[in-house]
Amino acid sequence: MINKIQARLNRSCLLLLFLLPALMNSCKKSTDKVSFDQPKRQYDLAVEGGINTLTQTQFIRLSKPSSKADIKPSAISKATVTVNDGIKDIIFKETSTAGLYSGTNNPNIPNYNKAYTLTIRYDNKTYTAVDTLRQVVNITDDFLPFTVKKNAGGTYDGTIPKHTFGYLNPNKWWISYTGIPVWNPSKFDGTETTYFSYTHFLGSPNSLYPLSNLKRTFSLMSEDVITIYKFSLSKEYAKYLYGVFLETDWKGLFSNVPVNVNGNVSGNAQGYFYVTDIDYQKYKVSGLK
Repeated sequence: MINKIQARLNRSCLLLLFLLPALMNSCKKSTDKVSFDQPKRQYDLAVEGGINTLTQTQFIRLSKPSSKADIKPSAISKATVTVNDGIKDIIFKETSTAGLYSGTNNPNIPNYNKAYTLTIRYDNKTYTAVDTLRQVVNITDDFLPFTVKKNAGGTYDGTIPKHTFGYLNPNKWWISYTGIPVWNPSKFDGTETTYFSYTHFLGSPNSLYPLSNLKRTFSLMSEDVITIYKFSLSKEYAKYLYGVFLETDWKGLFSNVPVNVNGNVSGNAQGYFYVTDIDYQKYKVSGLK
């Protein structure tokens, strides 16, 4: 009996020794397959920026999107960039920063409810984009998208959600105070994902998305100053942003299959050229109760 058991054990060991290399090879192949998928579409260029009614100098950045996670987008230089506001052409020239173009426009003559057309000529190709300038509702005539409460210690605590829903008009907001920089149209360093807040005319996405975590808070003294910038959005731009957030901020367990969010730039290009009307106000924190 003992001899039979020993024989079975020997056969089992031999079988294990035979299968072990195959199992190890299988694990190695599985490990080798771990990699980032290449984008299904390679874009010629990406467009950021647009026209605003607050500053005289306008900025647009052009870059070549990267197809690899460890490679940054590269600047696109020597392009011809113009914007027609329905009356005149605004000529953009490349600045000392590669890929960053600037032009001069009189912010006191906005062409409300009219189309602004961007034209880019680069590498023997032409790209165009159109957006409409919508007049902003003054900050004093609208609801502020954040709350401020005075506490027992005399300080003022505030909460700024990144997204709020159900507004009549879509808007972007930049709210700065001690430690938070003022808005700068020449900056394209990703700070907009940190400091911009959005009021949407579309409804809230599925309640399973992590909306409650998308906020920032502050604690300030009564004499501290808060600067509020309010940006108008065309409905097309607002829908574009909503689509972007469905793929970024609002991705959850039951999200849809990821898709490309199409901007308003023609041809094999990505991004959104926008025009925006801006109102800004400064308040002492104590005046926001």
